[in-house]
Amino acid sequence: MRTLAIETSCDDTSIAIVTNDRWVFEVEKILAYSQIAEHQKFWWVVPELASRLHSEKIIALLQTIGLEEIPNVDFISVTTEPGLPGSLVVGKTVWFELGAFYDKEVVPIHHILGHMFSILLERKLEDLQFPLVILTASWWHNDIYVVEDGEKTIEGDYTTFMFAWFSVTKVWWTLDDAAWECFDKVSRMLWGPYPGGVRISEKASKGKKNQLVQFKRIFLSHDKFEFSFSWMKSQVTFLLEKLNKEGIELDEKLICDIAYDFQEAVVEVMAKKLIHAGEQFWAKTLALAWGVSANNRLCEITKELLEKKHKEIPLFIPAKKLYSTDNWAMIWVVGLLSKRK
Repeated sequence: MRTLAIETSCDDTSIAIVTNDRWVFEVEKILAYSQIAEHQKFWWVVPELASRLHSEKIIALLQTIGLEEIPNVDFISVTTEPGLPGSLVVGKTVWFELGAFYDKEVVPIHHILGHMFSILLERKLEDLQFPLVILTASWWHNDIYVVEDGEKTIEGDYTTFMFAWFSVTKVWWTLDDAAWECFDKVSRMLWGPYPGGVRISEKASKGKKNQLVQFKRIFLSHDKFEFSFSWMKSQVTFLLEKLNKEGIELDEKLICDIAYDFQEAVVEVMAKKLIHAGEQFWAKTLALAWGVSANNRLCEITKELLEKKHKEIPLFIPAKKLYSTDNWAMIWVVGLLSKRK
């Protein structure tokens, strides 16, 4: 099967063509326009600006990928939730018009499912072993899901829903700020740009342990999987106030050391929570998805901990950094899976 997918949930306009041949998912074409440069001066994604830019760019992207390709796809997929309402409207409008004009079936896709199954891009479905325990994290979301092959229910106060032939259970989520929101705001505290994830990682790679910088790891509970990162921001705020009172200059070296320990504190909690959830729910595969999966240090720590405790459990991350972002290819994968129930 072959599908065209559209993604306009936030600040990336993305279109792709994906094929599924014997459950091998391959990306034929993918184009994306990132709005980061336009939003940087506001230190936030501005909803009205985002929807306007989607409207300006989406037709040009379709023309570049080739309108002649559309008659040859089996159906069209589009993100319908969750996301910025104005941005979603742009994608849904184009999706509806294309479906009507080319007489193609249109399939609505849940954005978070797209990120969860982005780990299948350029892989075989048979590579996954179930139960799969997956951590998804973006600016708004920080969740752990258990995915089972078939209709199964996890005991406890959890919500399970069926997608295609998979049982998907959300076992915990962030109680306040998500990790990537925390990265962005700490980057701003350290005089860095938006988005802050890449900048914090770059500075952290040049930093090291420093007696002046010792952030606590916020686990809340070692028996449950809830996340809380608001206190991480507070720790950075208190440290900067303390340094200022003591007349200690915030030079490049100290910024790198702060970024280093901050990143270590955040990713250590995420990695340990994921592995602990994997242990409790008897995972045969662990995975990282969404923006979090682009953080090299998180991937390294998770692999290191798995190597010590559970060598037999593989860790899946998206095959390319692009697939960690909002992209059409992941929406197509979910569309293809939904068509092969």
